[in-house]
Amino acid sequence: MKDLVCLVPDRNVEYGLRGLLERNISLGIREITYDIYVHPKRDPGILNGASDFLQEFSSIYSCGIVFIDYEGCGRENEKNPEDISIEIKNSLSQKWGHRIEVIVFRPKLEIWLWVDSPHTANELGWDNYPNLKDFLIQRGLWISGKLKPDRPKEAVEAALWKRKIPRSSSIYYNIAKKVSLERCTDASFHNFKSLLKRWFSKGRRS
Repeated sequence: MKDLVCLVPDRNVEYGLRGLLERNISLGIREITYDIYVHPKRDPGILNGASDFLQEFSSIYSCGIVFIDYEGCGRENEKNPEDISIEIKNSLSQKWGHRIEVIVFRPKLEIWLWVDSPHTANELGWDNYPNLKDFLIQRGLWISGKLKPDRPKEAVEAALWKRKIPRSSSIYYNIAKKVSLERCTDASFHNFKSLLKRWFSKGRRS
């Protein structure tokens, strides 16, 4: 039995997760075995079909995590992120019990990328983070005084466009592999780290 299965909406999330999960020491966990699956119907497919996709995996993996973007899931005008998380988790509970969790990116995965680090700036084509942030403030994509841009995906796209760098999943992987995991301020990322420690702390076998 493998330790962990992850269901994600696209390859950017997949590559970002791979970069993170390779850093077991920084995460404070033991080395784990895992697989990451991309749902072919992206966020709406996960919202409406995570239970069907993962039901046969419950006997193959010790634990599972479902990742979904709040913006683009198809229900953001009807439900808040907590309700979406509960809805998906309830659909999985019969097969998985307490071995499954749901991480909702608010609004999208890119919120995890915005860590004040030279590695973030360099991967997006910039010399340093302050210059990158100033550019985004000038473009109206970052409100001065806030820790992260309100439109994180659009901010990534603008930063890459300015430097004529094409979007690539490898950018997500490289940032996840390099930045300090202590400097990310997003609540869902802290929940992710706490979850992994609960399940896979050093010396504990799930």
